[in-house]
Amino acid sequence: MDIGKIIKEKRIEKNMTQEDLAQKFFVTRQLISKWENGKSYPDLEQVVQLSDLFEISLESLLREDTEMVQELSFDSKRKKWFKVLIASLVGVLLVGIVGFFGVVWWIDDVSLAKDDIEVTKISKTVLPEKQVTIPRTGEVITLPEDVEYTIYFESKRWLIHLPKSIVAEKWRGDDDNLLIFLRGEHHLYSFNRKSKLMIKSEREQNVLDPDLNIGKSIYLENVEKLKKFRASDGFPSVSDHGDKLYDRQDLENLPNSSANNP
Repeated sequence: MDIGKIIKEKRIEKNMTQEDLAQKFFVTRQLISKWENGKSYPDLEQVVQLSDLFEISLESLLREDTEMVQELSFDSKRKKWFKVLIASLVGVLLVGIVGFFGVVWWIDDVSLAKDDIEVTKISKTVLPEKQVTIPRTGEVITLPEDVEYTIYFESKRWLIHLPKSIVAEKWRGDDDNLLIFLRGEHHLYSFNRKSKLMIKSEREQNVLDPDLNIGKSIYLENVEKLKKFRASDGFPSVSDHGDKLYDRQDLENLPNSSANNP
């Protein structure tokens, strides 16, 4: 006896209509009719549910219905390959996402901290007081004395490329400390790991309120240190931003390189 006849026989034994059975399986009455007439087959999960509902074994349901068994076997294989296909697509998608963010990370600038570099030398150039005329008003003012520094260093990190010379970006923190930023680039080959970081004076960019280098300690930005600080409340100071490279007293004792090289 094929499975369609068994479904019909057991349904009648339980005094169920096709509509009653359809509601239990969340399908249409027409589909139940197709099952019973051999025009369609339930899937494997539905066969298991029929077995439980009618209290008969799966073997009894499938024993003589060779065509049904072949259909279920094919359907099972199809689902297996479908799962494999889905897993493959998910894998490709994940690789694509990781690759995308990897490229974004790779092309982004690298922030170098104190532990990422080895300083080999620092030189200081003293800029004496200087008189300048403000074009708009014709007023003559005296710019205060300032200093410029050149820090020679080598990167300890691999796959980082550095220009031969870098003009340091600065953050105006306070009257005692100067925060500078050092950026590099990701590169498959570290062609240039040695560079010099030049800390220029900006007294002529803002003559009325110059941000001077003189008399300040030098700090180098530390991104990881700043991230930890952001977890707490408050406004970060220069020391919260970075690590001290040179103390102001040590900088004051440096010789004036311009005097040695007129």
